[in-house]
Amino acid sequence: MNRRHVQRSRQGSVPELPSYLERLGLQPRKALGQHFLIDELVLGKIAEAGASSGIDTVLEIGAGPGGLTEELLSVFRNVVAIELDEELAALTRKRLRDMTDSRAATLNVIAADILEFQPRELLEEVGMSQPYVVVGNLPFYITQPIVRHLLEADPSPVRTIVMVQREVARRLVGGHDRESLLSISVKFYGKSQILFDVPASSFWPQPKVNSAVVAIDRLDTPPVQIDIVERPGFFHLVRTGFANPRKQLRNVLPGGLRLPTEDVIGLLESANLNPTLRAQHLDIMDWAKLYHAIQYAHPRLLLVRH
Repeated sequence: MNRRHVQRSRQGSVPELPSYLERLGLQPRKALGQHFLIDELVLGKIAEAGASSGIDTVLEIGAGPGGLTEELLSVFRNVVAIELDEELAALTRKRLRDMTDSRAATLNVIAADILEFQPRELLEEVGMSQPYVVVGNLPFYITQPIVRHLLEADPSPVRTIVMVQREVARRLVGGHDRESLLSISVKFYGKSQILFDVPASSFWPQPKVNSAVVAIDRLDTPPVQIDIVERPGFFHLVRTGFANPRKQLRNVLPGGLRLPTEDVIGLLESANLNPTLRAQHLDIMDWAKLYHAIQYAHPRLLLVRH
């Protein structure tokens, strides 16, 4: 793929404002958490990470002024871009119309809130089929709800490439002795990894934090044996464990499960888990073992949780 030259400021560290942003006279809206990614090198790397899946259709979340959308049109056949800001969606649709006319790629820009629709509904609205990939620069304040929404979608994306706050990226990926509620949720549905960091200087206006790009590849089946009807109970257990991450499990689980402390200690030990561990120390297999131990001893305790 041909890559345009990356324009930098005289200092060599901050990208110049793209000409189309100057021409449109856009002002990012703080209420929507708008920080536009303007580093063309980073935009290209994100698009290529999504295209590495080999899928033809991409759903972009948070298209903004279309900087990433433009790159996606270079590597995908079908681009469906979602933007909450109706005025911005209209400007992006108009700006990129000529580009789609001269290429084989198709572009649909939809003004919508991704949390109010299933991805399948948005794709079907414009006549696109599955499978699909998701790519997006997620607003910091709503990252976790969007990630959960995508993971639980039916069907979920084959690959999800999201740029999020760097600290959120670390919680999303987790790891040995540093798991989180978000990382356990992700690992139930997919395999995640941090691809690369993105400095605050790559955005306009610059946020106060750095970002990172994360890839989540969907698993065909969950890594643990938890039936669909059991999943609400399983995630209730995990949420209970992380309700107070600083506390040991023997102290945090009794209240959430409404069981005596000695019963909880016995359940942890029957699952070969040290009661003094904290939630961050348990991987998804440990949570599954604990869930099944509770299910065996108290069949109805986690039966229905919504």
